[in-house]
Amino acid sequence: MDIETLFLDDYFAMRQHFITLASANGFSLNAVECPAKGPNNKPVFMDFAFAGNKDAKSLLVIISGTHGPEGYCGSAVQSGLLKSGKAKEWAKDHKILFVHAHNPFGFAWDVRFNEHNVDLNRNYLEDFENLPQNPLYEEIKDWAVPSDLSEDGLNYSIKNLMNYARINGFQKLQTALTAGQYSHPNGVYYGGDVPSWSHLTLKKNIIKYADGVDNIIFIDVHTGLGDYGKCELITSLPPKSLGFEKLYNIWGDEVKSSNNGESISAKLNGCLDIAMIKYLGESRTSFIAAEFGTIDPISVFRATQAATWLLNNDGLNTGLGETVRAQNRAAFYPNDLEWFNSVWQKAEEIISKAVDNL
Repeated sequence: MDIETLFLDDYFAMRQHFITLASANGFSLNAVECPAKGPNNKPVFMDFAFAGNKDAKSLLVIISGTHGPEGYCGSAVQSGLLKSGKAKEWAKDHKILFVHAHNPFGFAWDVRFNEHNVDLNRNYLEDFENLPQNPLYEEIKDWAVPSDLSEDGLNYSIKNLMNYARINGFQKLQTALTAGQYSHPNGVYYGGDVPSWSHLTLKKNIIKYADGVDNIIFIDVHTGLGDYGKCELITSLPPKSLGFEKLYNIWGDEVKSSNNGESISAKLNGCLDIAMIKYLGESRTSFIAAEFGTIDPISVFRATQAATWLLNNDGLNTGLGETVRAQNRAAFYPNDLEWFNSVWQKAEEIISKAVDNL
């Protein structure tokens, strides 16, 4: 298989490629249109592609695009499983579900957050009446998003954040920034104050596909953290918990918990994995995030900052917006055949292990 043909250069091309392959492999398709539009006012969708043995009690779910431009990687993996014939083969014994573009707005516009600047992986709260507090974010909120996108503005922000890390430690800065905050709608990693459209759409649909199933494994594909082209398997569950042990039985020492600081990710609020486990039942649900590394974390964060500024200042559909969006896409999706090959080979291995454990 020509790996490069899986990794295309915009949401619309990747969606069409995915739909064509899914249809050719006998998957049923359900497209749910997002209320927000993509570039050129084009509609964007969360797509569900499903196939499987009707008597199967096991379900594999692969999710792409939780964080906008991270969707390129996830979409390529989904299309690769279809193009290689693996998904069709697995569907003889199991039920297989692809969720394509969990955050279609962010995917289409090359921004991490949704149309309301909400980070979906901070939005899956049980209780929106009593929002989590992140007092550390209050300490760095003035630098989290730059006042403008000039080099001076970006450098001023990063300089102050790095000084905070020098005094308090990088882990404290990471927690302050990325754990999720619910008090500054124009800030970074904002979790929202209501369930997002993506949150509601995924829950409404996933429950139908999970009906009558005893064993569910989710794999949510992400990019941005970690060494270039390498993958870390991340769970929010604490080690020694039942859910962690189930993941360990599938992937062994590759599983890292953000709950105790061993992961490249900080401990997060409102995570998708915990929400799905509680929503569908702990006894039958396992969930892992597969995080593929790209460039250095400071550059990734600068791209996130710039994209947040665009969202806050109606700048997506401008000349500056095009430049920033291209930089953001490159931060989460390197245009590099070596990276493509590394990602595909590891993703295929990870997902095959999951299928072996269904």
